[in-house]
Amino acid sequence: MFKLISGKDLAITNAANFISRLNQKKTHHIGFCGTDIQEISKSIQEDLEDITYKDSFIGATVNGELVGLIGADVDLGDGSAEVWGPFVDESQAVDVALKMWEKLLELLPGAVKHFILFPNLENKLVSSFAEILQFEQQTDQIILSITESQALTYDGQHEELMEADHKLFKSLHDIAFPDTYYDGQEIIERINDTQKVFVMKDSGRLAGYVYAEADPEFGDASIEFIAVDPLMRGGGYGRKLLTAAVKWLFSFGSINTITLCVADDNPGAIKLYQSAGFQVEHRLHYFTKE
Repeated sequence: MFKLISGKDLAITNAANFISRLNQKKTHHIGFCGTDIQEISKSIQEDLEDITYKDSFIGATVNGELVGLIGADVDLGDGSAEVWGPFVDESQAVDVALKMWEKLLELLPGAVKHFILFPNLENKLVSSFAEILQFEQQTDQIILSITESQALTYDGQHEELMEADHKLFKSLHDIAFPDTYYDGQEIIERINDTQKVFVMKDSGRLAGYVYAEADPEFGDASIEFIAVDPLMRGGGYGRKLLTAAVKWLFSFGSINTITLCVADDNPGAIKLYQSAGFQVEHRLHYFTKE
């Protein structure tokens, strides 16, 4: 019989080791989490801002050994939570996940009302978990990646976003991505040496942009957003911006792979990314529950 414990009774290093071991397998993979133990530990300690680890994670143990884990990255601003897991050892069944979920709901404040699951298509346990709890399936997502050897060479003209173009950038971004995790102003506030917006112009007009993030400490990098003005599509701006961002990200010596995520029902974007050298790494379900 398993025993449920909270994050207060489970060392972050133990939780990170457990996530790392299981998340390397597609049958356990969760898109919200990585596979590097140190990176997972850092994310748990630094990214869980609204509700900390000890009050947002539940584990399951058998004879003192961790066999299950579930957590929530909560945003109290909109009452949402990205669910880390549930991760369940091969020796256990979905009932462990369901019991951990019940305990997690008791732990979280009532203000958290919107939950998101992001399991790999091969993660049958979490798909069953979602079905039992009547999560609603949204559009599947694809994670693509590229290595430096796969990247195209690019010597085109692009520039970093300047203050004079902030208004046009915000308008383009917020129209292209109206309900996403960072609005245009938030992206501007995030810009620094490892998080940049690159733009291309045509006759002084903003043709498109790409926002990319690098994490040199852990060798991670991602293309977060890319958009082209609808009136300027067909001019190759998307591919040029993409390859420019890829070139910049690989300028960090520690970065070997870049990833991005796109909806499975967006074949145009998928074709663009593949034309720039990206390859499909994971296919994931996206479930929500109010």
